[in-house]
Amino acid sequence: MPVGKARIARTGRDLTIVSYSAMLHESLSAAEEIAKEGFEIEVVDLRTVKPLDTATVLASVARTGRLLAVGESFPWGGVTAEVIARVTTEGFHLLDAAPARVNAKDTPIPYHPNLWSTHRPSSKVIAAKARKILRE
Repeated sequence: MPVGKARIARTGRDLTIVSYSAMLHESLSAAEEIAKEGFEIEVVDLRTVKPLDTATVLASVARTGRLLAVGESFPWGGVTAEVIARVTTEGFHLLDAAPARVNAKDTPIPYHPNLWSTHRPSSKVIAAKARKILRE
């Protein structure tokens, strides 16, 4: 696996979801769910976050015109914020809708499994946000 090179985990034409680590699997599940509605979601697996493969992300956004960045970290700052910052700085002209992100809730990380599963993003939360972007 080359360091600093993202991969296209799923090809699509309607929306780009950029994710990494555990959220990749949730993003792929969300893309499969939305595919039943006729939308094709492209999922980019960052693989590494430093260095960040901006070229692959921009190429994907150029194909889809829409961006959803998904991460498991807190919503303030972080990888999802950096992905959106880079796309709006270097590829604003590629966007047909405002970019968005999905992160964990801005709460202390709970220990109990039921609370933890509510704290972190799920495929249903990702799919709901993706649908909202697709309607714009």
